[in-house]
Amino acid sequence: MKRTFFIVFLASILVFLLTSWTAAYSVYAAGWSESVAYFLITYLLMDKYVRSDSIGISVISAIVLGRIIIMLPIRIINFREMLPTMFVPFMSIVGIVLGVLCFREKRIIVALLSLIILILMNTVAHYAWYEMIIDMRR
Repeated sequence: MKRTFFIVFLASILVFLLTSWTAAYSVYAAGWSESVAYFLITYLLMDKYVRSDSIGISVISAIVLGRIIIMLPIRIINFREMLPTMFVPFMSIVGIVLGVLCFREKRIIVALLSLIILILMNTVAHYAWYEMIIDMRR
């Protein structure tokens, strides 16, 4: 179980490093790429490693920890400056939760609803969050 946790943790860090460059282009691009990537990696890792609920919890924990471990010190130190981009890690965690949900249910309606949630969160909700934070700073 420790080996599985470590492998999943490293895979999550790798996904973060492979998708974080999109933030250089746009905060919206970062939200899209990370939420979709974490949705997919969660589903694939759950499919590969989960055989019981206890292993499922450790896989989910390793994915979330791998996502937040690099950025956490920066976000704590520069909280106010990082507030406009705080929605991106939230979207990653939403992608992880939806990936787990799709893995558990394995029904087309769940996959479609997850897709709709990802689209709405990455368009309407992300835009509203960013505009609200920018307006607070004025």
